[in-house]
Amino acid sequence: MIHETIKQGIRNDISNGLSVKEIAQTYGVSKRTVYRVKSGVKGEGIKTVSHDLEVRELRQGLADQRSRYNVALDEVKSLQEELRQYESLTKLSSVLAPANWKIEPTHRKEVVAFTLASDWHIDENVDKTVVGGVNEYNRKIGKERIEWYFKYTLRLLNMCRKESDIRRLVIGALGDFMTGWIHEELKEDSSMTPPEAVVEIFELWINGLHFLLNEGDLEEIDMVCCCGNHSRITDRIQTKKSPKKTYEWLLYQFLAKWFAMQGETRIKFKLPQGYFNWLTVFDKKLRFHHGERIGYHGGVGGIHIPLRKAIAQWNKAQHADLDILAHWHTRETSRDYVINGSVIGYSEFAELIKADYEPPQQSFFILHPKFGKTAEFPIVLSYRKQM
Repeated sequence: MIHETIKQGIRNDISNGLSVKEIAQTYGVSKRTVYRVKSGVKGEGIKTVSHDLEVRELRQGLADQRSRYNVALDEVKSLQEELRQYESLTKLSSVLAPANWKIEPTHRKEVVAFTLASDWHIDENVDKTVVGGVNEYNRKIGKERIEWYFKYTLRLLNMCRKESDIRRLVIGALGDFMTGWIHEELKEDSSMTPPEAVVEIFELWINGLHFLLNEGDLEEIDMVCCCGNHSRITDRIQTKKSPKKTYEWLLYQFLAKWFAMQGETRIKFKLPQGYFNWLTVFDKKLRFHHGERIGYHGGVGGIHIPLRKAIAQWNKAQHADLDILAHWHTRETSRDYVINGSVIGYSEFAELIKADYEPPQQSFFILHPKFGKTAEFPIVLSYRKQM
């Protein structure tokens, strides 16, 4: 380190006007040292640790300030772009103001509600281990699902009444409420004999219909009755007087007489005479049937193709605006037909006919006087506790 005396001498010589070169030669130091003494900066030979730390901190601070400044510039640029877009949108909004739409008053048109019931198979059992665990069914489960079916029908009625005037309900009773003993294997697995099943089904219908009459605020209930293939008392399906050769024909007779004896005029039964049962609602002709006469054997197109062929042939004799059927344990719908689901759900029969899996369900829809079949809802019966 240069002695303070030498530093003072350098300062004096600088004051006396000597050149840097002369001063450097006189004291034996570098010209850079003379320059640093001249400028008051500690340089070569006179550095200190504290000075170096101070310089490093100053440089770091300067770098930080530059970084913050660059970030600030980016933010200013982004805000300027947002401001430009806002000014553009403000100008646009003055030109394209949103329309001031008003809520139109609801004109509650009178419509008719439909609920479909079929394929309960109350006397059949489904072992969940046999169908991969996707379904289980027995007498107890069946009664629970049927109770929920009537309750959910009422819920849908009340929901649709918010926009429509509903005073009339049509119930499509499409058959196969029992499995019966039409095959030997069914005798082995059935939980009831066919007469016992008739009594059980009769009680379920009595309870359900009284519930709708008491709670549904309905002026009229039309129950259109069809007989399924499982309730027959013959070994094979017969065409002559086929409805009268079924337990379900007997069931419908008992139901009609029961309500007649009660003096209940709000419910009307359209009892089966042949395979088809017809009802006209507004100007729409509706054809009800169980659906077993559709020739479907598991094709990739599903039931739709053979059903459309059948409808086309049937319409040659008597045209229907809507076919309402069941039997196939799969709920399907189109503009001119409705296929109801089942209460029993997925079973060995569904596997046999290669039906798509679906949870046990029935159908509900609205018939509009002008637009025909409109709002449609499934009545899903396997998730009742979550609803």
